[in-house]
Amino acid sequence: MTTKFTDLMLDTETAGMPPNGALLSIGAIFFDLDSQTTGPTFQQTIHLGSAVSDGGTMDPGTFIFWLGQSDEARKAVRFGGQHIHTVLQNLSDFILETCRHEDVRIWANSPNFDLAILGGAYDRAGIKRPWNWSRERDFRTVRRMYPMVEYTYKDKGSDAHEALGDAKFQVDHLLKIKNHVTKGKTK
Repeated sequence: MTTKFTDLMLDTETAGMPPNGALLSIGAIFFDLDSQTTGPTFQQTIHLGSAVSDGGTMDPGTFIFWLGQSDEARKAVRFGGQHIHTVLQNLSDFILETCRHEDVRIWANSPNFDLAILGGAYDRAGIKRPWNWSRERDFRTVRRMYPMVEYTYKDKGSDAHEALGDAKFQVDHLLKIKNHVTKGKTK
């Protein structure tokens, strides 16, 4: 039996704060809570100049934050990148390859950050958002409901502040929480 994926964990890296922060990269991974499996992934870097020229804003505090990150994290958002409209359309197409836009449940840590910035970028670009606001899910709320289920980046050997890595980490943590709830223990 093939798993049908409708849950999508999304993470963004930005040069600013909601609602108009300039996007640097988008990472996403489909997953299924019931089968505890992951599916297709998406990772694309956005050319900062195109994000700013499209109305995205840069925040001094966020700039200082990026200066303090690892070389690997800074390089991931510094070099290359595609025009923001191309990446937004690619994300829409990626979702549609797996499920209908009406069916996707889009998770973020938190929607008030990632989805607010992403939605603003879609609006400025004149591209319809590939999700319905009523299907937004908040990983941060779930995580804070179960503080006894600890999980750190060190557990996965992952580098923080890389959009797809962050999205994968969030899915792994969500699955660990589900196991805790359904089995009464952590793995």
